[in-house]
Amino acid sequence: MKPYGVISDTHNHGWSAFATTLPSGVNSRLQMILDETLRCAQEVKKAGGSVMYHGGDLFHVRGSIAPSVLNPTMDMYRSIITDLGVQIVILAGNHDLEGKESTRISSAITALEGIGCKVVNDFGFRGLAASDNVAMIPWNPSIAGLKTQIESIDPSDRAECDLMIHAPVDGVIPGIPDHGLDAGYLQSLGFRRVFCGHYHAHKDLGGGVYSIGSLTPQTWSDVGAKAGFLIVSETDVRWMKSRAPEFVELDASTDPDDVPLIVDGNYVRAAIHTAKVEEVEGLREFLFKHGAAGVVLNVQKSPTAIVRTGGGIKKGATLDQSVHDYVKGIGHAREADVAKLCQEVLDSVRAVEA
Repeated sequence: MKPYGVISDTHNHGWSAFATTLPSGVNSRLQMILDETLRCAQEVKKAGGSVMYHGGDLFHVRGSIAPSVLNPTMDMYRSIITDLGVQIVILAGNHDLEGKESTRISSAITALEGIGCKVVNDFGFRGLAASDNVAMIPWNPSIAGLKTQIESIDPSDRAECDLMIHAPVDGVIPGIPDHGLDAGYLQSLGFRRVFCGHYHAHKDLGGGVYSIGSLTPQTWSDVGAKAGFLIVSETDVRWMKSRAPEFVELDASTDPDDVPLIVDGNYVRAAIHTAKVEEVEGLREFLFKHGAAGVVLNVQKSPTAIVRTGGGIKKGATLDQSVHDYVKGIGHAREADVAKLCQEVLDSVRAVEA
């Protein structure tokens, strides 16, 4: 087989956090996503391949794609096809769909058919050529229904076939409740390899099963997650890290000596214990001085919060950690669900951006 590229969960969008409008009129963070998409295509060519697969969630806002997002996306994908000669195959993810079910008429990625992309909105697609041999199954809101689709693929064909799905695989992200689709089951099916979109963290789950991960980091929910793309060959699956800024957090576990390396080029969130404006601005200035691409500061009254001192950063518990510890301490029967909900609330009300 020829090498091919795999990207997923690009979530092309006019992002507001830390974004600007470039002279071209394109949202700066959307441009980062497009640049990484191009970089994957270039790596495919360098490896001797000619196909790049997208594992779903190309777009971000369900049922409503802004022209300022659609047009730059189509321009980049058209250029990859015509200028580089790399064919693009796009799988429908849940964010690409207007409703719960994957159909051609209600899928935003259908728009890319007109520029030469192969779009997979229906079950049954099987590669562009015998050398690819990639079976692709779009988003299915039912795990049981997805399993039925997967198992309908002839077992005699699976050993020489890679499977690509957009679905939540248990164990990829700690704290997320299981959905009943685990790596052991996917390994047992007998496919050469299985690539899963949906969760924004790349992970080798063993036995030839991979969570692709998002192409670039996108929100504070992606702190610590591995973002990038894959180059797949006959004998190897190579992960290549995204060059876009990461979302990083300074908390009680952060070594002050590591702070300059952690923040350089990244979006940074930190807590500070002070009532003085000059100390808040001092920490902000310190982080930008060491290369932060953006800063969010949570001013706290707790004496355990991170505080900017003369020589660096003093370690302590963040608001997020405090809430997590509280939820854990009350012993709720659905601890993971409550902790996830609390984190979503914290992220939604945090509007202070630099």
